[in-house]
Amino acid sequence: MSQRQARRPFALVLIDADADGFLFQDKYLTRKAQGGEQLADELLIRTREYLRPQFDDADSMDVLVRVYANLEGMANYLVRQDKVRNLGALRAMSTGFCGRISSFDFIDIGVGKEGSSGRKLRENLSFYTSSVHLRHVIVACSPADLPASLLSNMPLEKVTLVESMPLPTALTTLPIKITKFTTLFPPPPSPKSPRPRGRNGAQLQLMQQEDHDGGATWLVINPERSKSQAPVLRRRNASEDESSSLSISIGPDNTVSVDSGRRRRLIG
Repeated sequence: MSQRQARRPFALVLIDADADGFLFQDKYLTRKAQGGEQLADELLIRTREYLRPQFDDADSMDVLVRVYANLEGMANYLVRQDKVRNLGALRAMSTGFCGRISSFDFIDIGVGKEGSSGRKLRENLSFYTSSVHLRHVIVACSPADLPASLLSNMPLEKVTLVESMPLPTALTTLPIKITKFTTLFPPPPSPKSPRPRGRNGAQLQLMQQEDHDGGATWLVINPERSKSQAPVLRRRNASEDESSSLSISIGPDNTVSVDSGRRRRLIG
């Protein structure tokens, strides 16, 4: 068995490029064949870098890569983002990726649920983990396509999950390795709370401002006007903020003050 395993041991990288968080960085996707070649080089470097602490022969073992994606759907998305001009640019990238290293494949799974990249990845993962020649497999895909029940039936010491979006507890509690390939995949967007809007697109902002009476809560309303609307007439030297915002403050004694920029009223 040891002699058989010593014959052409390999590591495998499986990537679902359609999954959230695993669309490659723009610098690879937008440079056609050159971007694909750079992606292949970077992926090989980072894979061997990850394997070296675990295997003495990491630099000599074969590395197989299978990237699954719906190229047409990906191209449509990137065109809407003004990142590529057409599907041909993305096909050139995938061709450059495949041609750079003979054991690297960028596979277009087409459109349709039956050929989904998640299903392809699961089937390949199940097949390759039973091979005696496989030393390790690195998997980058959506947690929804990789249930814990599937992983539990595999030799988990052979598996590493790539984390882009935070992984669910069902996966992180398994005795499985987790890593990040930050040079390949962009970091997840930071959550931003959208600014609340009122009717007609007015922006609402709630803030706290202290004063000598002990503090006041301010509700500032900034109306949003379209370019077709005429500018508001205002007195000389008046600022834009004064004519386009409404501030409502609630004082410590529950008095309400309304300030429209040109007039201030107190409501008992």
